Amino acid sequence: MDTTYEIKEKQREIFFKKTSNERFLIGVDFISMGYSIVESNIKQSNLKISTTNLKIEIFKRYYSNVFSKNEFKKIISEYTNYLKTKEPLKKDENNYNLVAEPETKYQ
Repeated sequence: MDTTYEIKEKQREIFFKKTSNERFLIGVDFISMGYSIVESNIKQSNLKISTTNLKIEIFKRYYSNVFSKNEFKKIISEYTNYLKTKEPLKKDENNYNLVAEPETKYQ
């Protein structure tokens, strides 16, 4: 790597002076940025990719080495089926996703 030990230590010092909440938010930002990079890379490779297939390809990028080939095949099949059959979330007037209330069996 091209970063010297002294610079790495200075970065750690600055990072650990932050509150745990600030460090958490930095971590969330890094995860989000990584996700965006993966998503962008997949979209560049396939300009007309559907939202469903994009989610599947992102999942493959993240988890292809975590499961056995048979497990992974089954998970991808189930995930694909889930994405293609789930109801889209409703939006409120501010364009926020609304989670449907579960139906009660008692009336």
